Amino acid sequence: MKISKIFNSTHIRVSAIGSLGIKFFSALFAFLNGILLARILSVKDFGIYVLAFTTLTVLTVPVSLGLPNLITRYISKYQVYDDKASIKGLLIKTNIFVAISCLLVYVIAFASYFVWWKKYDFIFAETFIYALIGLPFIALGSLRSAALRGLKYVVLGQLPDTFLRNFLFFLGVVLFALLGYKLSPQSAMVLLTIATVISFFVGYYFLKIKLLNGLKHIQPVFKSREWLKESIPFTLTSGIEVIKSKSLTYILAIFGSVEAVAIFEIATRSSALISFTLDGLNSAIAPYISSAFEKKNMENLQRIVTKTTRIVFVFALPVALVFMIGGRPLLDFLYGKEYSIAYWPLVILCLGHLVNAFTGSAGIVLNMTGHQGYLSKSLAVMMVLMLLSSVPLVIGYDVVGASIAFSAIFILQNVLWVLYIRKNLRINTTIL
Repeated sequence: MKISKIFNSTHIRVSAIGSLGIKFFSALFAFLNGILLARILSVKDFGIYVLAFTTLTVLTVPVSLGLPNLITRYISKYQVYDDKASIKGLLIKTNIFVAISCLLVYVIAFASYFVWWKKYDFIFAETFIYALIGLPFIALGSLRSAALRGLKYVVLGQLPDTFLRNFLFFLGVVLFALLGYKLSPQSAMVLLTIATVISFFVGYYFLKIKLLNGLKHIQPVFKSREWLKESIPFTLTSGIEVIKSKSLTYILAIFGSVEAVAIFEIATRSSALISFTLDGLNSAIAPYISSAFEKKNMENLQRIVTKTTRIVFVFALPVALVFMIGGRPLLDFLYGKEYSIAYWPLVILCLGHLVNAFTGSAGIVLNMTGHQGYLSKSLAVMMVLMLLSSVPLVIGYDVVGASIAFSAIFILQNVLWVLYIRKNLRINTTIL
């Protein structure tokens, strides 16, 4: 099959294969970028870069407020009824909201600079300022990606923000090194921001030819009250997920050290390779789950979920075993001996990701079938448990403690989701 057909296909099998390919190369270049930054920057400087990037990720929560998931679900739904007017209205409203949110974040950041930022190292402050430039492009890009996924152009939706951005960042870092420039946290963030901006405009071009051109003469319909009501659980879910996953970075920075942040990031990046298949397939199947649920075709929904989970686990298990058995020499070889202490955190995180692969697409099933309210509540409880358990664990066991907190909550969360889905939807998301 030609590459152009893969990019433009809306068939679930082609979308799944294409999505896996995109996620694989995206994960590969993200992995390589981590190696390059760890090798070129000092452990402390890499930790500063990670803190700035983590803060940027957290800021996307109040800016986008879970709207990408709302867009994917509703565009899939409106496609079933050929409701182009509502699609146009949804896109207009969400883009305006994100633009206003970005402006508010900039105003708050500018005001807080004179009160708060000056207390911190100027390297961190500068790195964070450069990160803020990319905020609107990341937030608006997530809406564009969600719209393409809702239309079932899953590969086109993922290409700019995953593979292309990581690939361009990789090229930038390599070119910077070849030209003999000294890489710093600030310059690394500038390179990432440039890659983000380029990726945004490529993605906008995809959306224009696939959707926007066909909406030019459509009068938009605004269902603001319905969208606002439905966006609240999505907002809570997205916000809590990000805060839960990123809170450990700040806890390590506060109760540990910037170096501990860098060590944990290496373990996290490496273990994330176990779940790249699940992430890729979740993006591919989300609109199909929504469509099957709207048509009340639960047999098809179960078939989609079962096949996805089995494929995910087949890919996840060997990756996990490689890291768990040969992780220490692998870390020494890839990142340097100063990062070999990331081995036990890596093993612990691998266990959490393995269980995640075993339990399958539970989160995306809840999101795409109208159970986002339960999802947000359960994530809120998990976040509180994470915060309560991680502080003493980090104080007592540093990076190992953070890894234990993450994996334990990750496993508990997935088990609860599987049981809820089995009870309320009669769907089994595990490999069994």
